[in-house]
Amino acid sequence: MESLVISNLLHRKVRTTVSIAGVALGVILVVLTVGIAHGFLSEQGRRNAAVTAEIIMRPPGSGFGLSLSPSLSMHVNLAAQIDSIEGVRTAVPVGQYLKGRMIDGINYADFTKVSDAHVVQGRAPEHDDEAIVDRFHETNNHAKLGDTITVADRQFHIVGIYEPESLARVKIPLAALQQISNRPGLCSIMLIQVVDPSKQEEVAERIKERFPDYGIWLTRDLPILYARGNPALQTFLKVVILLSVIVSSLVILLGMYTTVTERTRQIGVLKSLGASRGWIAGEIEKEALTITLLGVVVGFIVSLAGKYAITRMTQLNVELEASWLFYALGLGLLSGLIGAIYPALRAANQDPVKALAYE
Repeated sequence: MESLVISNLLHRKVRTTVSIAGVALGVILVVLTVGIAHGFLSEQGRRNAAVTAEIIMRPPGSGFGLSLSPSLSMHVNLAAQIDSIEGVRTAVPVGQYLKGRMIDGINYADFTKVSDAHVVQGRAPEHDDEAIVDRFHETNNHAKLGDTITVADRQFHIVGIYEPESLARVKIPLAALQQISNRPGLCSIMLIQVVDPSKQEEVAERIKERFPDYGIWLTRDLPILYARGNPALQTFLKVVILLSVIVSSLVILLGMYTTVTERTRQIGVLKSLGASRGWIAGEIEKEALTITLLGVVVGFIVSLAGKYAITRMTQLNVELEASWLFYALGLGLLSGLIGAIYPALRAANQDPVKALAYE
């Protein structure tokens, strides 16, 4: 029986190849999309957790997650009010701006109080047209001291390289970011350092009581929270998975339906020799699942090559988790099974007399 399936696949090599490619496309769509999304979120979480401040405070209604349009909507003078809360050592305002890439607006001297980031080459920004970048940005963009970087049509001179990576890769003075956003006196987040890190939960509760409408998170939890992503991203991934199943199912459906149509006479011969409906349907399903399995394998191989190419050619980090490879395998086999149901039933229910007379 297995030899019949293999011979059918080899008899029409072009159709088999196209069907395998269609299934592989669905697998690649799932594996690489999820890998890119999780890699990006994990990288964001790692960089956000690199700050030494134990607490991050966000404006009311911002929620947790990757904001596609961070804005300056929190008054910087809140820092003085937060400083007065028992257990708080210092609160530092930071602005965030996203247009092509994330930009931080900081007061360098204050930022070093809540982060290990420090300039290791060059100097800190002293004027509103100066910026510092991390080592990753320097290496991948071939940037060097004295080069310019554009933020919202304004030119900033790179005057320093900082380590380690912390929040956005490019940092400019907070005052300059406020001018760009036309939001004077405002920031995006507060980085809060406590006196006793072992009591950070208690301090966070006090801040929450004082500012109940604001979002309060512990920086130690950021990698996990970012890895989980936010509801909008999870919805997007579910849509991608659904589309991949639909595409793969349609490819299998079209390929197997055409196969059944072309083999009408052969099916009639098999049924006249005593082949049961179940056996005929089973052979069609076996052929579809074989194509699907080959497509999944090809998809995995292309996904691994894609990860290598993406990480080498771009700044993106791709995380191919083993669990999602198994999910992709299950989704691929499911799509092959679903796609072959109608052709299998059509083949099984053919009248042998009519099938033998088919030309």
